[in-house]
Amino acid sequence: MAEALSLCVDGGGTRSRARLVDRDGRDLASAESGPCNPSTNRARALASLADLWQRCCSAVGRDPDDLAGVTLAIGAAGLYVPVARDAFLAECPRFEAVSAMSDGYAALIGAGGGVPCALAIIGTGIAGHRLYAGGRSIQRDAWGWVAGDRGSSSWIGRAGLRHCLAALDGVVPHDGLSRAVLAALGGTQAIAGGWLKDLGPDRLGALAPTVLGEALRGDPEALRIRNRAVELLAALVRVLDAADVPLYAAGGLVEPLQQYLAAVIGRDIRKPEADALAGCWLVASGRAPEERASLFGSDTGEQ
Repeated sequence: MAEALSLCVDGGGTRSRARLVDRDGRDLASAESGPCNPSTNRARALASLADLWQRCCSAVGRDPDDLAGVTLAIGAAGLYVPVARDAFLAECPRFEAVSAMSDGYAALIGAGGGVPCALAIIGTGIAGHRLYAGGRSIQRDAWGWVAGDRGSSSWIGRAGLRHCLAALDGVVPHDGLSRAVLAALGGTQAIAGGWLKDLGPDRLGALAPTVLGEALRGDPEALRIRNRAVELLAALVRVLDAADVPLYAAGGLVEPLQQYLAAVIGRDIRKPEADALAGCWLVASGRAPEERASLFGSDTGEQ
């Protein structure tokens, strides 16, 4: 009988990670590849998944065509939507079993080990998750940089960019923030050369350290932006209704904003106990519930 293995995959918009584990969750191999976001580019996500599987197989000397006994445990954006999930899985390699969930849910399960808790993902984008005792969960924000991601690095970077451009137009005076952002852009030559073309969350998010750095220097506009971001994050935490469970936070903005956010919400914020790959394995192995998420404010996780 084939050895029971799980290929755990954390699919992200810029990169993907995989971990091959045995039935007891022991690591056998790991790999990284390109984007794996089935909700935006299914073909690229499938290619990254295939690459991850081949890399893990190479590391343990396994034939990648041998899928016997292997469970695919994948967390990726959009997989809580049945139509998107079914379309993606229909084109995946025929693993013996599949456990699919959103990337945020995988991170939530990893953070708290599968017990009721809340998780704020604070990075280029924003998402809030809460797991209830009954196994249901809620997700808030994660609407993307155009419509949501309130308080994220892309939101902070966009606010700094708007302030810089307003200063260039003469609508507001030049100050430390406008000059710092302009320097980060590469000057007016870079703007004239097309820096704003095809602007997206990653490039906006890359401006966030400049804004936060100016806030630490006491620039009034940068402080206003940072404080507003913290207010938005605090509002997200409050709607998770997580006063009675541990609150975790993960993402690139946790370190620069955690002390301010903790002060506003009046509680400790913990580091996740494990990552999204561990969360995938916990769900696939039956140690945590499959995802049953409510996405809108009128829903509650206990319904």
